[in-house]
Amino acid sequence: MSIRNRLLLLVFAVWLPSVAAFALLAFTTYQREAAAARDQVEHLANGLNTFVERELDNRAVMATTLAATDAVREGDLRRFHEEATAATRASGNWAFLVDPKAQLAHTLVPWDQTEPIPRPAGAPFETSEPAAYFSSYGPVLKKPVLGVLAPETNGDPPRYNVGVSFELSVIQEIVNHQKFPSDSVAAVIDQDHRVIARSRKPEEWVGKSATGDLKRRAQAGDVGFAESTTLDGVRSLTYLTRGNRYGWSVVFAFPMAALNQAAWRITIQAVAASGTLLLLGLALALYAARSISNPMMALRDAAAQLGKDEVPPKLTTGVSEADDVSAALHDAGLRSQDAKRTLEARVADAVEEAREAHATLLNVRKHEAIGRLTGGIAHDFNNLLQTISTGHQVLSRTVSEGPQQRVLQSAMRATAKAADLVRQLLTFGRAQRLAPQPVDIGDLVLKSQELTSKAVGERSVLSASIEPGLPAVFVDPTQLELAILNLVFNARDAMPDGGHVLIVGRLASAAETQKLGSGRFVAVEVSDDGPGMDADTAANAFEPYFTTKPIGAGSGLGLAQVLGFARQSGGDARIESRVNAGTRVSLYLPAFEGTIPVQETMMVKLRHAPPLKILMAEDDVLVSSVVVVALESTGHHVTLCRSAEDAVTALTSEQEFDVLFTDVVMTGKMTGLDLLSWCRIHRPSLPAVVATGYSAQETTLNVTMLRKPYGVEALLEALQQAFEKEHPPDTAANTEEV
Repeated sequence: MSIRNRLLLLVFAVWLPSVAAFALLAFTTYQREAAAARDQVEHLANGLNTFVERELDNRAVMATTLAATDAVREGDLRRFHEEATAATRASGNWAFLVDPKAQLAHTLVPWDQTEPIPRPAGAPFETSEPAAYFSSYGPVLKKPVLGVLAPETNGDPPRYNVGVSFELSVIQEIVNHQKFPSDSVAAVIDQDHRVIARSRKPEEWVGKSATGDLKRRAQAGDVGFAESTTLDGVRSLTYLTRGNRYGWSVVFAFPMAALNQAAWRITIQAVAASGTLLLLGLALALYAARSISNPMMALRDAAAQLGKDEVPPKLTTGVSEADDVSAALHDAGLRSQDAKRTLEARVADAVEEAREAHATLLNVRKHEAIGRLTGGIAHDFNNLLQTISTGHQVLSRTVSEGPQQRVLQSAMRATAKAADLVRQLLTFGRAQRLAPQPVDIGDLVLKSQELTSKAVGERSVLSASIEPGLPAVFVDPTQLELAILNLVFNARDAMPDGGHVLIVGRLASAAETQKLGSGRFVAVEVSDDGPGMDADTAANAFEPYFTTKPIGAGSGLGLAQVLGFARQSGGDARIESRVNAGTRVSLYLPAFEGTIPVQETMMVKLRHAPPLKILMAEDDVLVSSVVVVALESTGHHVTLCRSAEDAVTALTSEQEFDVLFTDVVMTGKMTGLDLLSWCRIHRPSLPAVVATGYSAQETTLNVTMLRKPYGVEALLEALQQAFEKEHPPDTAANTEEV
């Protein structure tokens, strides 16, 4: 027999006597709790019976006192009525006078309305001691009442009985104020074994006769505890008190189920305690067995692990010899694992370096070959285009207006498109020299709005989100505009049914640009909510001449030009896309760390200009998304309206505005010029700035014109000039001095 089995037998030998002790303890505890519960029940029942007897005594004293008056002795019923009315006033009781045949007076009935009321056969009439009775129908109140009858003390035999009546609620209130154990029920029964008051459902059982078992016990004088069934049909342990001087008793019932529940509770506690003791003993036995036998088994397992080329753990068993062997096995395993990892790492590094070097060499050679080819072709083709373009320009001066002139203009536009394609080829082949300069992203997006809005088409919505305070980038502005246009074109083509294109300008995080070198970078992102691309397509998206468009619909150089421009500018381009989740292309461009040169006088003037409340009427989402942020970042408050009609609504409200900034061509029935005409009639003192590129309408209104494309500085200057026309600074200063 093993050590573990021997220890388990020892545990069971100790546990069995403990179980017997717990069983004895549970039995004695139950007996003690049952005895305490019986004592409590007996005390509550006798106390309640005493309270009931006291209430009946109060009425008996009152009835006996009235029965001893001269008015009763002399038969003066009127005087009895007066004395009884005075005695019971405000007491909640009422008195009456009866003889064996009729009720002669009642304090609830005025004397002048009193008439004898015949009494039913068998009605109680006392001749010696007061007695309490229950009446299911009082002749005056016409409802169940309680009463105490006392015989006339001056007559032998007595001619009259004096009664003091009160409502059943008096006894019920006494019962309700007692605190009984939960699930128990108490009842007051009279000498005829009728229920007078009950702690549970009194309205259902008051006036009903007690159960047969209880009635037999009361008739036989079998007081104390016994099992019986309550009126509710619940088998209970019932306590019956001795009858008081009026023969009334109290019945207190405690459900047998509750008593059994207490027994089960104690039994469960005993079982739980013995089970806990058993589990504790088993745990101690297993722990002792493990501390003795486990060191050897652990050494055996450690040797098996070492044989499988695994590192066995260093054991602390409490046995020094076993611990020394375990430490030796652990050290041997560590040395074996270190040697294996070192070898695998060196082999993996060598394979990866060879693969990367081979891939880099192939990519460099491929791009170099394509770059030389495209650069050479583009250079020669550019010379041809220059000759063709010059010839077109010379002919344009000699050809008059008409069909020939229109054909010549079409040829010149085709030449310009060919020149754009040559420019992409030169950018990809890095044969074109860039002219970097500080470029404000917000200004660039705003100035190129007409191109990008046309590029995105009518089915898609183009908007921008430029981070306030974003530093300028140091790039070639023409190439950056061309890159953004290429990305917008791609986004439009990816959504033939329309969608949303978003241009984002933000400061890139250090984690995004850690491989690009030191310094800050600005991320320019163009995203769409189109169908997206799978991983393989996205991985090849920047490859030259790679396209998913139909033949003739794309050259495959758009993204290649974007990547070439970004890397030639000292940054990078990346693409993120998922199927059915859209595409986002990010340009990481170096931030310009200096300051953009601006006219110093204008900057000082704008810096000290007060913030203006500007009403802006613009239906172009891209323009409004850039201009509103730019104006609010300089401290101005902007209210944007999408149409001239909305602007009229804002102007007719209680809002105050310092200047109106509106576009000319907008959706709706009113144009920007119509809005200006309305303002000259209804708000003549409101200065206005009009942004226009072209409009068929002419205006003679005295407003500040801002030609598209415009920059943020130009817009700020125009708004300030328009405001100062109506509010000259000198006039404002003189007004303040006055």
